[in-house]
Amino acid sequence: MKDYKVTEPKIEKSIQEIEATLENEKDIEPVSLSELMKTEFPEAKWIVQDLIPVEGIVALSGAPASYKTWFILDLAIKVAEGKPLFDQFETKQCSVLFIDEETGAQWIQKRIAKLSSNFDIPIQLFSQTGFKLSDKTIPRLLYLIEKYEIGVIIFDSLVRINTAKDENSSLEIEDKVGRLFRKLTNAGVTVIFTHHHRKLGHLQKSNPSQDMRGSGDILALVDSHIALERKKESVVVTQAKSRHNQELKPFSLNFITEDERFRLEFAGDVDVFQDKKVVITEAIKELLTREGKAMNKSEICEALRASKIDGGESTYKKVIKEMCENEELFTQRGKKNAMYCWVKPFEENQTAIEVVE
Repeated sequence: MKDYKVTEPKIEKSIQEIEATLENEKDIEPVSLSELMKTEFPEAKWIVQDLIPVEGIVALSGAPASYKTWFILDLAIKVAEGKPLFDQFETKQCSVLFIDEETGAQWIQKRIAKLSSNFDIPIQLFSQTGFKLSDKTIPRLLYLIEKYEIGVIIFDSLVRINTAKDENSSLEIEDKVGRLFRKLTNAGVTVIFTHHHRKLGHLQKSNPSQDMRGSGDILALVDSHIALERKKESVVVTQAKSRHNQELKPFSLNFITEDERFRLEFAGDVDVFQDKKVVITEAIKELLTREGKAMNKSEICEALRASKIDGGESTYKKVIKEMCENEELFTQRGKKNAMYCWVKPFEENQTAIEVVE
């Protein structure tokens, strides 16, 4: 019987020989954990304190008519002036390049006139020129950055300026958006872009961290994500992501119109849990009214979860309990002793089973 001997695979080159062929040997050397923990990194710097980081990529998103353009124009003006945004957030003064492919120069002019009377500020503007973000337009932007000492570039909106054929493709978003934005941030510029929210399904309510259209890579590439949600005569601002610090508490801005002038006024922090309860309460009422029958608590929770109503089962049940105590819902025991809820009082001698059937 032939004796087969197992031998170690031959190493073609020694480690010393491999290292000798590397042009940038230090670039591929890992850093030990102990070295990392000794490293002192600089504190984060901000264009707008705690909201817009220096040399960062920032998304401002919202549904239509959520005041995105008003917000971004007010931000541009305050940064160009070096004045606090909403009289609340300190800014670092710098020149701004505003690339508008969404609104139009005429309407930009009208809105700026309502926001400010100071037009001698360092803001440069392209409006509806057909601009597309690409390897061909990046050199032009880098030239303008140097010529006008630009510190912030605003793109309104992402869907209008990017060349990705499929915004749900992570590979396209990285190649057509992320890679090109980083060329700008590497030149010392902060990039801000507006983006739309996806259409919500029946019963679905807004969830700032999940509402942006397209690939999750859009959210992954940004350093800060600010979402706007309109609430009648105000807008709720939620910082859904911040890479450099803990997210700010959601806050509200009021719309103030005086003598044909317009401003967004800081109105304080928003009670997130209370706001969430209002959303869940309305969703439950809408669900039961639409179904036209009583449902048990588990069925209600399942329907809310399927509609991606922000909250979780414990919060759903807490809201259902409060609605029952406040007689916004009426209850009765049904099959297997389950507690059924309905928006109408149960009639005398009527059972939950009858209502369900």
